[in-house]
Amino acid sequence: MASPLIILSFFILSFSAPSYSSNQTDITSLLALKQAIHFDPNGALNTWNRTTNFCRWNGITCGRKHPDRVVAIDFDSQGMMGSLSPHIGNLSFLRSINLRENSFDGPIPQEIGLLRRLQFLRFDNNSFSGTIPENISMCKNLVYLNLIDNKLSGNVPPQLGFLYNLQSLYLSANTFSGRIPRSIGNLTSLKHLSLAACGLNGEIPESLARLSNLTFLQLGGNNLTGTIPPGLFNISTIYHFGVDSNNLHGSIPSTIGRTLPNLKLLGLAQNQFSGSIPISLANASLLEELALSLNSFTGLMPRWFGKLLRLTYLYVGDTLIEDDISSISSLTNCTNLQILDLSEIALSGAIPDSIIGNLSVHLEFLALARTQVHGKIPPGIGNLDGLTYLNLRENYLEGPIPLSIGRLFNLQFLDMTGNELTSDIPSTFGN
Repeated sequence: MASPLIILSFFILSFSAPSYSSNQTDITSLLALKQAIHFDPNGALNTWNRTTNFCRWNGITCGRKHPDRVVAIDFDSQGMMGSLSPHIGNLSFLRSINLRENSFDGPIPQEIGLLRRLQFLRFDNNSFSGTIPENISMCKNLVYLNLIDNKLSGNVPPQLGFLYNLQSLYLSANTFSGRIPRSIGNLTSLKHLSLAACGLNGEIPESLARLSNLTFLQLGGNNLTGTIPPGLFNISTIYHFGVDSNNLHGSIPSTIGRTLPNLKLLGLAQNQFSGSIPISLANASLLEELALSLNSFTGLMPRWFGKLLRLTYLYVGDTLIEDDISSISSLTNCTNLQILDLSEIALSGAIPDSIIGNLSVHLEFLALARTQVHGKIPPGIGNLDGLTYLNLRENYLEGPIPLSIGRLFNLQFLDMTGNELTSDIPSTFGN
């Protein structure tokens, strides 16, 4: 029979043994990650040494069920420089890795596909290069994938379509080539899809219309062609719909304001859309940003703009709209309006003082360049004391420059060239 002293000695040894020695795989992998980082300005890795339990290392979280296994790495905005070691694939219990806003470069290791428990991956705002590893599709539990603003190239791998649990896919601001994979339409749990400014071309796949849970869609700043698949306009959950700065054409469905009732942002600017601006948008009462500029929309200035009481940004410039400048009178109802761009559309007539002076007190940006307006600049413009940008360039304005412009103390940009103004520059400009 063992003596009490032997039993006591066993318990002392059991509780005093360092816990980190029970998992050499995670320790070795973490130290390999550290070795691949050559600049750590905030000293985030100072605690990464063998004298401290690795579960207490800065940026490391270990599990509750498996207290000696790493489940999360978080080095958000630490200014680190270096590469990501392939040893990352040995952290088999890892569920979350966040390296946002650092300067990691080189490829994303293929070994990332070994992390079968991974749910959250955030590498945005770094300098990762090369292609997206195809075997990332083996991370079947992935819910969030963010690779925005890196130097990734090649095609967007169709294998991403196997990530059936994915809810957020952010790939914007990279240098991909090729088309949007049709397989993205298989991600029926997807809520956020961001593929803006990343070098994609070809048509928008009709399969995207299967993303019935989508709330955020951003495809702007590419070289997409063709028309928008009609089914995308029937995903009633969408609140952000951005396809600006492409080569898309066709008309916008007349029912858009009813089929997309949750719209907060509609970005269609800088394409080749034609036809009239759908009157049903008057039903989109949540709309805050509406960008229609640089298209071939025709017809009159919509009076129903005034029903969009939450509107903050309105871009209608450089379209084929024709009307009298008094048609903007309904915009005085938009008391949250901050940006109003009506440049290069045919809005003839004199600018009514009663309208211009009653625009939103929050207005910061007003562009009426090349609109064919004439008459005097209304003194009421001085009431817009929040203006930082005022462009009245190349119209038929005449008479003196109103002294009230001198009250625009926040003004940073003023252009009135190409008019028929008379008199001296007012002394109030000294303000």
